[in-house]
Amino acid sequence: MLLQGQWPHPLPLLIAWLKDDVGISAVSKLPDDMKDHLPCVMVTPAPGGGQGADYTRTRSVDIDVYAADWKSMAGITGRIEASIFRLGGRGNRYGYVDAARITEFSQIAYERAAGVLRCTATASLDMRPKTSLK
Repeated sequence: MLLQGQWPHPLPLLIAWLKDDVGISAVSKLPDDMKDHLPCVMVTPAPGGGQGADYTRTRSVDIDVYAADWKSMAGITGRIEASIFRLGGRGNRYGYVDAARITEFSQIAYERAAGVLRCTATASLDMRPKTSLK
C-alpha cells in the first residue's frame, strides 16, 4: 500500500475540538494585552511524538493556560483534561484522533504580566493521514 496525503496538523484540530467540545476559544499566539483576555488558552507544537504502528503518527501539543486566580485555573484545566480524554476515537473536519493523552498541568513562571498565573501540559494525539490509502 502506498501512503497518499499527509497527517493533519494538530493545532487547528485541537483548537476546533476545544471550541466545539467545551466552548474554550484557544489561540496559537498570545494577545499583547494578556490581562484583558483572561482566562487564555494557547496551543503550540511541542517536541516529541513519533511514528506508531502502520500509518499512525503521534503529534505532541503544548497547552498553556493563563488565568487571574487558582479557582479559574482549576476550572479551565479540568475542562481541558476531560475534553482531551473524549477526543480519542473522534475527530473533526481537520482530522481524526485514534487515541489522546495529556500530562498533568503544572505551574511555570510567567513574567510578561504581574498577577497572571500560567500552567502547562502536553497532549499527545495519535493521528492517521487525512486521505485514503491505495
